[in-house]
Amino acid sequence: MAFAGISRTWSANSIELVNRLREQQKYYATVNDIIVMDRIKDLELGDSLSLNQVTELGSHDYTIKGQPMVDPSLFKIEATVIEHPDGKLFTVTKKKQRTAHHKTTYHRNRYTMLRVAKIDVNKF
Repeated sequence: MAFAGISRTWSANSIELVNRLREQQKYYATVNDIIVMDRIKDLELGDSLSLNQVTELGSHDYTIKGQPMVDPSLFKIEATVIEHPDGKLFTVTKKKQRTAHHKTTYHRNRYTMLRVAKIDVNKF
């Protein structure tokens, strides 16, 4: 069976279990509602992107666990960029022994915050 550009043969039992999961009212994935990650400079506020690395996908009654990731042909998750915050300020001090040499620098990490907007389980 070919699905979303990925060709893989699924057993009848696997297809039945995915379709049972799809019939549930609500889904979850083991990504948070808001994801904080290292800064992606190409993204602007309001941009949308799809997530394809999920370790667990499920509902109240059924769960699909990846080994280590769930196959991306089973789901579609979209996230929206909501903020580009700055991290806390780190102070880095360098000193050489027995001299008057001191050097202090400061460093601040940049982050991108994503909000999960939509989770869909694909139908076979």
